[in-house]
Order: sequence, then structure tokens, then C-alpha cells
Amino acid sequence: MNVSDYISYVTVGRFDRRIRTRLLATITLLLMSVNVLLAAESRTLNDGVYTKEQSDIGAILYAEHCILCHDKKYFRPVLKRWEGQPIGILFTVMSASMPESNPGFLSEKEYVDILAYILSLSRYASGETELTYEGGALNSLNIEPRARK
Repeated sequence: MNVSDYISYVTVGRFDRRIRTRLLATITLLLMSVNVLLAAESRTLNDGVYTKEQSDIGAILYAEHCILCHDKKYFRPVLKRWEGQPIGILFTVMSASMPESNPGFLSEKEYVDILAYILSLSRYASGETELTYEGGALNSLNIEPRARK
């Protein structure tokens, strides 16, 4: 039985009024709590999600493996087209298909460092913590327009 089945079961009068009211209140609070947790875990690229040192490493890797096909302005429109999506999707595409001559050649850490450099090229502010792929972190990091200061 899913949540909508419970709500239907409760609202059609199979419980007395007090139990029905408490159950509906509990379900409502539970759903609100889940929404709050999901919103709290979601971050954007404007939250300083990479370090300067990480983007410097990414710059070296970018020069070695990416610049031949992708100039430094290539990713601004890419990020714009993907606004509202988790950056984990871009990471998956990059790591599975780049470099074109040898897809998947780099380590996950190297792809993330390149991604940090791409964010710096797109003028997203750096922060105190490194960008990481571990634990699905990139899937809760949304691509949003760069905040202008």
C-alpha cells in the first residue's frame, strides 16, 4: 500500500474522525519533512563547491586532454542548457565519452578536477571544500546560473 492508498483509506471514513485526523496530520508532517530534507540537501554551483587548488589541477588536465576539442568558452553554453539539472549528469557524460580518442581513460578524480576547472572558467566562485564524485555528491548539486556579486 502506498501513501495515496493510505490517504484514500483514511479519507473514505474507515476510521473514526479522531484517528483519521491524527493520521492525516501525521502523513502531512511526514511528507513536509521529506520535502524539507530534500531541499536542504540540494546545493547549487553557486555554493563554492570546488577549491582553487582543485581547479588548478583541472587546468593542467584540461590542457592535456580537452583543449584540442573544447576551447575555454565551450562549457558556458553547455552549463546554461543544463540549468536545473544535477551536475552529476554532466560528469557521467564526460567520464563515459571523453576524451574522444580514449573515453573513460582518466580516473574519476581527474574528471572531477577538470569539472572544477570548467566551473572556474565559467566564473563560479571557489570554496573551501573540493568537488567530489563520491557518495553521489554530484547528483545533489544543481546547475544554476552563476550568481553575480
